[in-house]
Amino acid sequence: MMQVLSRAGRALRRGGPLLALLAAPLSGCNDGDSLISSESPAPTDSTSPPDSTPIPPDTTTPPDTTTPPPPPTDTTPPAPSLCGPAGSATPGENVGLAFGPNHIPKQEYGAPFNGSQIAARVIEGENCLLSDLEAARRANLRVIISFTGNEQHLRDADGFSLTRWKQRVDRFRQLDISSYIEDGTIIGHLIMDEPADPTNWSGKVVTYAQVEEIARYSKEVWPGIPVVLRAWPDYLEHLDLTDVDAVWIHYLYRRGPIDDFIATQVGRIRALGLIVVGGLNVLNGGSPESSIPGKREGLKGMSPNELRTWGARWMEQPGMCAFLLWQYDSSYLARPEIQAAITDVAAMARAYPKRSCMKG
Repeated sequence: MMQVLSRAGRALRRGGPLLALLAAPLSGCNDGDSLISSESPAPTDSTSPPDSTPIPPDTTTPPDTTTPPPPPTDTTPPAPSLCGPAGSATPGENVGLAFGPNHIPKQEYGAPFNGSQIAARVIEGENCLLSDLEAARRANLRVIISFTGNEQHLRDADGFSLTRWKQRVDRFRQLDISSYIEDGTIIGHLIMDEPADPTNWSGKVVTYAQVEEIARYSKEVWPGIPVVLRAWPDYLEHLDLTDVDAVWIHYLYRRGPIDDFIATQVGRIRALGLIVVGGLNVLNGGSPESSIPGKREGLKGMSPNELRTWGARWMEQPGMCAFLLWQYDSSYLARPEIQAAITDVAAMARAYPKRSCMKG
């Protein structure tokens, strides 16, 4: 310690560069406090002549403290996505009518189906929408999206909650989905399913004003996405339909003969200036003659012949933008006779003129 101080004192007495003083090591003195402010100069050694040897300049390059060292490489493999893979197929051209069951599992995207209605997902905080849309694009699947999901998320004891609906939509409004709108992967936003059914809404019917507001809100957030509502004409005729583009209805046997159904229900929707999303309730909409049991007691699934015949009747109707089967069910679709019928209906859909679900 005394040697350090002596060298510093001699440098000051000789009038040497201040750098010599600053270059002297400071560690170990007063816990790192400044040498100049806390230490007295070392005593002069009067018995020895002053050292006149020039002090060589300090040519040591100081360490570069301006560039931080690179961060350590994290070799930990990333956790697998809860959303599932985005798909690896090369996107192709979407042709014909968007056709398929709603709620197709992501791993089942692709032929023979080129259309579906899906729910936007957030799983344990991970937003899956972009991953799901990319998978749909690569599978040539055109989708109508529900950004809010099942009605259980949208109601409280007082019925439908407009606040909850908007909160569910807002989870996705900051995502850039413009490319999926532009290329036709997204063909519609399903804003609500059966507002007139009180069993969905805590025993109450959703008001016309509430439906009009959610349609307006959808257009505000995504003006390029057609607004789709699943409802019957009896309800629609009381709405201000300014912001509604398309209506989804599906046929089932207990609604009466299909020709009468199309003439009344489809005709009334067209008269309102709306686009039709057609469909069949294949799981519970079969006739009593069908040998396929339904998913509810006392009901039947559609037989292969019913699926073909009623599907063909729908395909004769002009101007549809999608044709959906309610709904995906692996056991029903795994039947070889149903697979053959699906192949036939899919071929009809591919030959059907493609159109947008946006009215006007």
